[in-house]
Parts: sequence; structure tokens; C-alpha cells
Amino acid sequence: MKVIARVTGLVLAIAVLVPGALAGCGSSAPAGPAAPPSPSGSAAAPSSPAPSSPAPSSPAPAPTATVVSSTVSYPWHWPNDVNQPGQVQHSYPVPPLPRLIAIAAGSHPAQQGEQTYDRMSFTFTTAFPGYQFTFTKALVADPSGNPVKLAGNGVLKVTFRLAQAHTASGRSSIAVQPPAQLGLNRMASWAQAGDFEGVVTYGIGISWPGTQPNPQIPVRAMELEKVTAQGQHLYVVAIDVDATS
Repeated sequence: MKVIARVTGLVLAIAVLVPGALAGCGSSAPAGPAAPPSPSGSAAAPSSPAPSSPAPSSPAPAPTATVVSSTVSYPWHWPNDVNQPGQVQHSYPVPPLPRLIAIAAGSHPAQQGEQTYDRMSFTFTTAFPGYQFTFTKALVADPSGNPVKLAGNGVLKVTFRLAQAHTASGRSSIAVQPPAQLGLNRMASWAQAGDFEGVVTYGIGISWPGTQPNPQIPVRAMELEKVTAQGQHLYVVAIDVDATS
């Protein structure tokens, strides 16, 4: 009787150990989705669910947007001309103020009759803000008045009015922006100079060849309205600087 009891105990021990040993050998099986749970809810199922497939390491792509309108708000011209200053007015109910959410910059080679130019674009929610742009020798911060250093021979100052670049908590609302040193043919650098009481100010460091202290470089402004796949309307102000020479 003792022998039979020992044999019976050994068989029970093997029955207990074998399922656990099989559960630990999953690494040799090909990768794939976990098998569906047994409808019987048997106790032989693993105590914890099998790991799901790993999430992709790259971020999800940004939502696409369709351009629904494109307008030249200021044609090619030197914006410091008192007879045709670089200024665009817009009227819209507030609050909320248009909020800046993205900045982009890049070079555009000449094609289809278009001249070569560098562009910096500012994307807002809600509406197009009013804005002005003019060449200056230096850029100062608002409201401190401290100088803001920029690479380049001069500065194109861009000011948006009745706009903001921060959230209700005071954090920056700009999710995407280029590096401070642009290194483009005409646009060398950029920096924010103010986001105070509905006035948002930026400076673009401008480079040009030669020793001319104040060249009359043409600038153009364009406005593009976009709609994302989720139905959100975005308002893009693009500042173009001639880069043909």
C-alpha cells in the first residue's frame, strides 16, 4: 500500500508540474496575437494575460489638413515703405483670442515663374489675427525692453495683435517650431520677443550679401485657411522674404 501511495503522489506531482513548465516555454513560439481564452474558464489557463503586441516606437502621424482658401494679403514689396507699410488688419469677436499653435520655416526655390524665397509660417486657431512686419536694426523684448540677439545683418520684426501664444495655465501653446538657428539663404535665425496683453512679437534674423546697411528687400504675406480631418479650422499667416540675391 505504501508503494501505491508513493506512485500515486508522483503522478499527481507530474500532473501539476507539466502545465507550469509548458507555460514558461512561450519564447520559442513564433510571435503573434495571444490565443483567445478558453470558453470553459479552466484553471489551466495562465494566471495573467499574455502580453499584447508592442506599440510602435514612432509617434502617430499628425492629422492631415486641407487648404480651403489661400490669399495674398500683402504683395511683394518693401514693408518699410510709408506709402505701403507691411500691415494687415482683421476684425473678429473676442474672446477667445487666436492662439498660436505652430511655427514652421523653410526655403522655396524658384519654380513656375515664382522667385526664390524663405518662408516662416504661423498657425493660429479661431481666426486670422491682425499683424504687421517691418525691418529693424535690433529686436527688444516686450515688455522688459531687453535686447534679443539674432544672427544676421538685420531683423524683420513681426507683431500679431489680439493674439496669444500661451494656454490658460500660462504655458506655451506652440506644439511645433523650428530650431533657433535657421541657416536659410535669407532667414538666419528667429526668436520670440513677447507674448504680453494680446500682443505676440517675433524677430527673424535676416542675412544679405554685401555691405549695404539697409537694403530694400521685398516681403510678401499670405493667408491660408485649413481644415483638419477632425473638422478643426486653422489659420496660417506666412511671411515670405525674397531670397533671389
